[in-house]
Amino acid sequence: MLRTVVSSAYKAGHGRDWPTGARAAAMDVRAMNRPTRGIDPESPTPLYHQIYLLYRQKIMSGTLVYGELLPSEDELSNLYAVSRITAKRAMNELAQDGLVTRTRGRGTLVVHKARPTTMSADFDRLMENLQTIDATTSIEVLTFDYVAPPLEVQDALSVPAQSLVQRVERRRMRDGEPFSHILTYLPEEIGRSFDVGDLSNRPILALVEASGHRIASARQIVTAVLADPHLAGHLATPIGAPLLQVRRVVRDTDERPVQHITIHYRPEIYQLSMSLDRVRDAGTDRFVWA
Repeated sequence: MLRTVVSSAYKAGHGRDWPTGARAAAMDVRAMNRPTRGIDPESPTPLYHQIYLLYRQKIMSGTLVYGELLPSEDELSNLYAVSRITAKRAMNELAQDGLVTRTRGRGTLVVHKARPTTMSADFDRLMENLQTIDATTSIEVLTFDYVAPPLEVQDALSVPAQSLVQRVERRRMRDGEPFSHILTYLPEEIGRSFDVGDLSNRPILALVEASGHRIASARQIVTAVLADPHLAGHLATPIGAPLLQVRRVVRDTDERPVQHITIHYRPEIYQLSMSLDRVRDAGTDRFVWA
């Protein structure tokens, strides 16, 4: 069997003799000529965990379907330029999550059945999409209190540092499965217009409007982040798994900021889409996407 270069972490942790001379050079050349295909040898995240996350995402998104055979340990070793021990550990992690089964003679088979569709949201119809999500998911209130605003919330809501803001931490469920984690801040006078019991049966923006603030606009930033231990626990996803983060500031008809919200979604069951039109840039002959 052709051996591959073992990662430095493997070398340090297992005390094996490290190849030298011509043999080491030949192994280095073979490793350099193989693609790593989605993993980063320079990342502080262990290689086995990177491979695990890569295949977990493929399984959860439906790219790898129920009954499909995953590469063998030898194939993974050659594909990602890692040791067989690293490849084996990645597959064992998937098995521990109940996503695959490993049987001698049959290999590693996918046993997880991915959702047939994901929930989608269109940027162009934000408020309508929020109502749809409210109607098709259930909500759990995790915390409800009044706190001093973090610096980002102070700036977003234009409130002084010594003020209080309402902080609500919630989790949305879809078909009994965690869908999103939501952290909301409201100015105190708006938050005092309702109590925690109201959050179980009315959307929070409906409660804001009931306090006398008609929602007019929102600005949001979408990015990708990794799940920390707190988010991983609430979303039933591994620490370090990719999440879709949406940070949004909502304003009323007087342009007053009335809500700061940060939402984390599991990307395999939620996606955002937007429509673009190609238009002529004002005063020029150039066309831009808008």
